[in-house]
Amino acid sequence: MKTKQIKWQILKLFLPGPGTRMAVWKRNPTVCAWEKFKRITGMLRADGFIETTPGTIPMQSVCQLTTKGSNSIKKWEETQ
Repeated sequence: MKTKQIKWQILKLFLPGPGTRMAVWKRNPTVCAWEKFKRITGMLRADGFIETTPGTIPMQSVCQLTTKGSNSIKKWEETQ
């Protein structure tokens, strides 16, 4: 699968709600390998599609979709 297609599949993993990167990846680990997931989520964070906030456990952050990310998924799903 191409990186652009994987990006949308990864963004869809955030639709059920926020979670640690590992928890989000475990929602469907068949989308891509863990290493690629980490790389792409870093790119998505830099592009403003997801945001990271401190979690309740020290040194464990929680990722969630931003408004930009949610809107982008909706637009993408309309074209599919």
